[in-house]
Amino acid sequence: MTTDELKHFIKTECGTECVGIASVHDMTDKELKDIVEVNRILAAHTPLYSADTPVLQPSEFLDDAKCCIVMGMNINFGEKELPGDPPCSEIMNFYVNHDCLNYFAERAEKVVGFLEGKGYSGFSLNAGISQKLISARSAIARYGKNAVVQFDGMGSQVGIMLIITDAPLEIDEPGTGDCGDCTLCRDACPTGALNEPYACDIEKCLTMHMIYNKGDLPKDIREKAGTVIAHCNICVDICPKNRNLPVQTDISVPKDLVYPEIAPLVNISDEKYAEMFDGTFLEFTFLDKKYLQRNAAVALGNYGDPEYVPILKKALETQTEEIVRGHAAWALGRIGGQEAKKVLEGSLQDESSPGVISEIKEALSDI
Repeated sequence: MTTDELKHFIKTECGTECVGIASVHDMTDKELKDIVEVNRILAAHTPLYSADTPVLQPSEFLDDAKCCIVMGMNINFGEKELPGDPPCSEIMNFYVNHDCLNYFAERAEKVVGFLEGKGYSGFSLNAGISQKLISARSAIARYGKNAVVQFDGMGSQVGIMLIITDAPLEIDEPGTGDCGDCTLCRDACPTGALNEPYACDIEKCLTMHMIYNKGDLPKDIREKAGTVIAHCNICVDICPKNRNLPVQTDISVPKDLVYPEIAPLVNISDEKYAEMFDGTFLEFTFLDKKYLQRNAAVALGNYGDPEYVPILKKALETQTEEIVRGHAAWALGRIGGQEAKKVLEGSLQDESSPGVISEIKEALSDI
C-alpha cells in the first residue's frame, strides 16, 4: 500500500480532499507543559478533567506506530442568523446531533478497515491527545492566531479525525504560512483571550466557561458572553479563511438543537432536556441541565429585553438549583427597569440561600 493509494481511498470513500500524514514523534517539553497546564485549568472547573491525568505520547496509543493519518472533515453548515427575535443561540452540531458523530465514526471505520485489509493496524484517536497539535504536524494544517487549527481550503470549519497506524506511510513536512498582519480574531474576542498571537488564554475563553465551568460564572464573563449559551465562535466566524467555504450537506442540521431559542431553556424541564439532549455530547460535557439554564439566563440578561423578565422571575421563584436562581437574579439586574426591580425586591423576602441573596442585592444595586 502506498501513501497515494490511501489518500485516494479516503478522498473517494470518506468525502474529504483534506488528508495529511503526521509524525508520531514525542511531544516536546513545552508541548507537554502546555497540555498539563490546560488540564490543570479545566480540572479546576469540571470533574471531567483531572490535573493528575498522565499525558500520553502519540506512540503510546499503538504498538509500533509509524505515523498518524490526519483528515479534515467539513463542518461548515452554512450561514447563521442570530440572535433574532425571539433570540436564539448556537450549539455546535456535533455536540447535539447523533448524525454528526455517526458520520465521523463511519468514516473512521472505513479507513481502519482499509488499513487492516492491507495488513496494517489503525486506531482512531478520539480522546487522550491534542488533535490540534498532531494535525499541525501535517502539511495540510497550521495554527491560526486564534489558536484554532486551519486546514487548506477549509479554514477552521473542520472536524479533525486522527488515525494512528503502523503503516509505513510518507510523513509530511509540516505546513507553512501564518496569519500575517491580520488581527481580526484578537480584536473581536470580547474577553481578551487571544491577546497573545497563536495562543488562547483559556481562563478567559467564553467556551471554556460556558461549557466546562461547573460553578458561578465570573461577573466579567457574564457581561461579555452576549447570547452565547455553549460555544463562542466569534473568532472562527470572523476569520477571513472561513469565508466562501463549501457547505456540508451530507450531515443533517436539527435547527431546534443547533440554534435553539434561548428563553425556553431557562426553565426547561427534566423531560424536555432529556428529549432534546439525551445521549448527546452536550449532555456529557454539561453533566447537568442547570448549567445550560444558567447560561440561558445570562444570555437573556445580555439580550436586555424587558419582555423576558417574567421568564427570569419564574426561574428566580421556582427553580430548585441555586446556580439557576442566582444567575436569573443577575440577568434581571442586567435588564434593569422597574419591573425587574420589583421582582428582585419580592424575591429577596423569600430567598434563603446566602449566595442567591447576594446576587439579588448586587442586581438591585445595578438598577
